[in-house]
Amino acid sequence: MSRIALVCVLGGLVLAGPAFAATETSAVRKHSGVIVAVVPNAGTITVDEMGPWAGPNSTPVRETVAITSSTTIQLDSRSGGTGGPGGWPGGFQALPLRASELRSGDFATVTIEESRGGPVAASIAVVRPSTVTAAK
Repeated sequence: MSRIALVCVLGGLVLAGPAFAATETSAVRKHSGVIVAVVPNAGTITVDEMGPWAGPNSTPVRETVAITSSTTIQLDSRSGGTGGPGGWPGGFQALPLRASELRSGDFATVTIEESRGGPVAASIAVVRPSTVTAAK
């Protein structure tokens, strides 16, 4: 009888292992929102991200993140014409962007790593509204 109990306990631990691993917090996180401030001399950007809707009093969560020389910044946009990346018409292409080219109003997804000095942007992917002219 004790062997059956031992097998059940070990089986439960094996099955519960992934659940415990999933609750472990990661040092890398992503935030998507609108850039509301770019401070070049401080090397930071501030992003407003709308979290889960909690009714009419919901407000964006503001995150200020440092930008370093190792931060990868890219502008994601639709390719023109019929032959996008990978052969898909209208596919997305990523173009390198400098930190000085970031501006308020850009929509960005920021991958953030925690450091001793606070949150640091590992990468920033920017999407800007494009002007589409309708064919007449």
